[in-house]
Amino acid sequence: MTREAIVGAASELLNEHGVAGLTMRRVAERLGVGTMTLYGYFRDKDTLLDAIIDATGAGLVLPAASGNWRRDLRQLMLALCEQLIEHPFLVELRLRRPIISPEAMRWTEAGLTILQHAGLSPAQAAQAFRPLFIYTFGHAAFAPNQDTQGVVNRARTAVLSLPPDEYPLATAAAQELANVLVGQESYELGLDLLLDGIENRLANP
Repeated sequence: MTREAIVGAASELLNEHGVAGLTMRRVAERLGVGTMTLYGYFRDKDTLLDAIIDATGAGLVLPAASGNWRRDLRQLMLALCEQLIEHPFLVELRLRRPIISPEAMRWTEAGLTILQHAGLSPAQAAQAFRPLFIYTFGHAAFAPNQDTQGVVNRARTAVLSLPPDEYPLATAAAQELANVLVGQESYELGLDLLLDGIENRLANP
């Protein structure tokens, strides 16, 4: 039994059942040991969750610097978004408490580095990174990970059921409104709009 084995088993349970479905008893059952064995490695569930967050953060491969701040920041946020969608429990945990473990903060450190190298002050870099971070977490929180076509069809049907005289623009764009609920294209468009704002601030300080 190792800390790594416990973290691995707990991560699997989180991906399958979410935070509410994670208990020390379930982790022990998956590993084939008694529950009390786990407490020799982690004093409680929160300590185990911190270790899982660090292990997941360590798996984030930061993109190599290209010298182009916009390209580098875009790649960083795409990598973060991909990891959050792959591990939805990270979004769930962030809604419950701040994620400020050392490995998790690698995302923030990399983003601040890019923005300060682009010419923003430390305060401006923090202010610019915050909406990027929130937008990426928000997209991951709402992105369906299965039955995407079903999500689109149901949304389109719901919008089309609205009275067109009260919602003329929404009903006319029912398909478009449904399409943006899924896929990466809508996320990347919004990301580019945020990057446009940062680029405009750099050009007009």
